[in-house]
Amino acid sequence: MMKHNALLMSVFSELSGYTSKYKVMSEGELAGSIRECVSSLLSDTEREEQERDLDGNLEDMIFKSITTKEEKISVFSPDMHTKVNYQGEIFYCLPTHRYLSEELDDAFLRWTAVRTPLNALNRVTERFLEKAGYRILSQKQTLGVKVRTKEYEYLERFAEKANNTRLRILFLSSIMFVPYIISEDSPAAREGEETVVIVVPTEKTPAPFISFFREQDAGDAMIWVADVKQKAINPFMGFAEDVAIENNFANPEKARSAVSTWMKKMHFLDL
Repeated sequence: MMKHNALLMSVFSELSGYTSKYKVMSEGELAGSIRECVSSLLSDTEREEQERDLDGNLEDMIFKSITTKEEKISVFSPDMHTKVNYQGEIFYCLPTHRYLSEELDDAFLRWTAVRTPLNALNRVTERFLEKAGYRILSQKQTLGVKVRTKEYEYLERFAEKANNTRLRILFLSSIMFVPYIISEDSPAAREGEETVVIVVPTEKTPAPFISFFREQDAGDAMIWVADVKQKAINPFMGFAEDVAIENNFANPEKARSAVSTWMKKMHFLDL
């Protein structure tokens, strides 16, 4: 079914600019772009007219028009039918574009920055630390880390306990940001008396964590994984000397197993 009306042309023209700019987009980023485009260019009445004409949900039909060969609804539709699974997420690429690994990586990071609000990680971690007897200091600073040509936000907070234990907590929207945070030229790499804790969200699959474990090192920092839906925290790397923290992990037995695996890796690297 091919439609050539002016409204669809305006929508696809806008989306063509977006897809040409990035060339590789995650499923979520593409769906969000379509939603924003339809909302900004079409009134409710115009959208209803299009859906009656096309006999279906407009956003779904635009998505399929872009990502498949068989369900095109306009000759002006961009074509991103090349489908790739990367780090557990689905990505679509321009078929004429020989995508590079960096572009897939950039598309993944763009999507995680949208998918996981940093404030959600902050709220889960606050509750976790308060249960372990920590006081969350009021200041919350938004910082930036540059990955190639784009800068992404992350949060910094501090927590302390009566015994003068002090934590510096960095909230990142993906484990994939950690190598950039701990690089020598990053403000997060500065030395201090605080124990550094990096909090990242869960992923759809373990793939990003496996990649990080095999290829990267967090130095002296601990890495915790926050499950926002379950409001739970578990460790990924590093050893928590505070028993109150260890006892408050969502699954202490798995937590000890994760730390044991990490310590074995550290021992192997020291050999």
